[in-house]
This record gives sequence, structure tokens and C-alpha cells, in this order.
Amino acid sequence: MMKERKLTLSIDACRPGMLTAEVIFNKYGGVLLWENTELDENSIHRLKVMGIDRIPVYEQSLLDARSAAEKDWAISGDSQRFKIEYEKDVHSIKKTLYDLSTGKPLSTEATHEIVDTLVQKSEANRNIINAVMQVRSIDEYTYYHCMNVSMLAMMIARWMNLDEKMVKDCTEAGLLHDIGKAKVPVEILNKPGKLTDEEFQEMKRHSEYGYMMVCDRHDVEHQVAISILTHHEKEDGSGYPLGLTGDKLNLISKIITVADIFDAMTANRTYKYKDTPFKVFELMQHSSFGVLNPQVLDAFLSNITHYYIGSKVKLNTGEIGEVIFMNRLDFSRPVVKVDENYIDTAVSKTHRIVEFL
Repeated sequence: MMKERKLTLSIDACRPGMLTAEVIFNKYGGVLLWENTELDENSIHRLKVMGIDRIPVYEQSLLDARSAAEKDWAISGDSQRFKIEYEKDVHSIKKTLYDLSTGKPLSTEATHEIVDTLVQKSEANRNIINAVMQVRSIDEYTYYHCMNVSMLAMMIARWMNLDEKMVKDCTEAGLLHDIGKAKVPVEILNKPGKLTDEEFQEMKRHSEYGYMMVCDRHDVEHQVAISILTHHEKEDGSGYPLGLTGDKLNLISKIITVADIFDAMTANRTYKYKDTPFKVFELMQHSSFGVLNPQVLDAFLSNITHYYIGSKVKLNTGEIGEVIFMNRLDFSRPVVKVDENYIDTAVSKTHRIVEFL
């Protein structure tokens, strides 16, 4: 084999298909893997069990494994057409919420049309992720947020291998989850600064308002209506409006909660710069125990993080790099390529991602 460049990666960043660049020894000097051994799931697991926390691999094998991962997660589709349809659907949501704010009853004809269109977009995940990351102005935020939560909920339902009825119900619940905000005064809804206690209490009532709009409608599933009421409830009972614990919440509600939090935290608004997706991954993965449903969260993080491979990021050193691999044990600490150098941010004590470009 030609002499190739070696890179040292944390074991959690290693993937099947990579080649070891040196002999891997255990702490007693015994050989665990020879040089030029192709890693697989079993060998990676074995190294972890033996307490090996980092190993050298060949650069080209990392790039080859990355290309394979990108092919696995590649999403086809006409992005321009998606953008046009996306904006059209957002406009439809805007009209729906405006009609509700003027006292008109909910017309589900438009929302059902959006849901039917979305569930057919089985290969649009890449476009959906791009849509979620766009800038939203204060007064337009709610409309885009409803659309994004609907799309994210649809993806989560599919990642959890739920049946198509549940996929459709999750999509509809995401679309309608914030319709109660049509009854919240616009000066509270679009206030750029911190809400007063009274304003916050009124804002929190949007889930109740939304439930009342749909609870007696025969064309909205009961579980969808319940999820509109409970999408701010938490597993430990710390949410609102009823303080319910996870055993009292339906699966649709738990899915909407995860989608809602992710879109809200990554939203780039004119008055608030978004958190990087990697910071949100860290908070969701390591600071949401007892708050978010672990099965839903695992399905979400294990799948959505793949779409950030190839992303451009800025490090705290000022360097610009490209995300090469995601670390499953800490999605906020990927491997980043800067020029010809590879930085495993899970290993480095000095490098952190500070901006998503």
C-alpha cells in the first residue's frame, strides 16, 4: 500500500469501512487489530469494550466512508420546486390563522391539502432540513414554525416506522399545534423582548385555545386534538397547561414536542440569532433527561444528524471547516475538516463549533 496520511480519531467517530493505520494494542501489549484492518460494527464495539478511546486511521478510508454515508443519506428531489410549494403552503397557513383571528371557524380543507401534499414528499428530507434553517422575521415566524414542525413530525414518525395513518396524524398535529396563537394578541405574539409574567401566562394559553378550536370537529382526529392541547407537556410533569406526566401523553404529542423544541431553538429570527444545530443537539441529547421522550428523541437525533454532514462551520479558533462525521455519543462534537487537517472535536480540548454557516 502507498504511504497514506494517518489521522487519529475518537473511537466514537469511527465508522465501518475505515482502515486502521497502525497496529492497535491492548494495555497489556496484545494485538487487538493489525494495521490495514477494515473496521466493522463488531470491531469498533470490541475496541470500546477494551477501553480504547482513540485510534489512527487512514485519511482516504475516512473520506471513502464519508462518501458511503452521504450516499446512504442522499436525498433526491427538485429543491426549487420544493421551495415554491413550501412558500405556497406557508401562505395558506397564514391565511388560516388570520381567518381564525377574525373569529371564523377553522377550515380544514386547506390544512388537509397541505398534509396530503407533505406526506407524499417521502424523498424531500434534505429540502426540509434546509427550510428549517432559514431566517424568519418576527411577524412571519409562527407560520413558518407551524410548517416546519409539521414536516419534522412527519420525518420522526417515519423514522420510528409508524404506520401511514400515524404519519399523517403527526403531520397534521404539527401543522395545527400552534393555531391557538391566532387568539393571542399580536403585540404579545410578536414582542421582540422578554414577556411580562401576565403576557407569558396569556401566551401559554395558546395550546388551550387551539384545542378548543378543534376538539368538537369530526374532521380532526381526537388524538390530534389532544396533542395540540399537550404539546408543551413534559415527561416529568413540568410542562403546561395540565402538568401531565409521560404516561398520560399520547405518542403524537411526544413527537410534536421534540419537533417543536428543535425548530424553536434553531430558528434564526431578526431579533434572535439561532443556536447552532450542534448546540441544540448537545442540549437535547444531554440536558433533556426526564423532559423529552427518550425513544422519540433517539429516533430524531440518530437520523437528523446525518443531514449535517458536509455542513460548513466556524470554530472558536476562527477557522472555517466542514463537518465530516457525527459522533453518536455526542452529536454536538463532530469531526471537522479544516484545510488539510481533521479535528475530532470530541477529542480536542481547544476546538469547539461556535457558528453554523
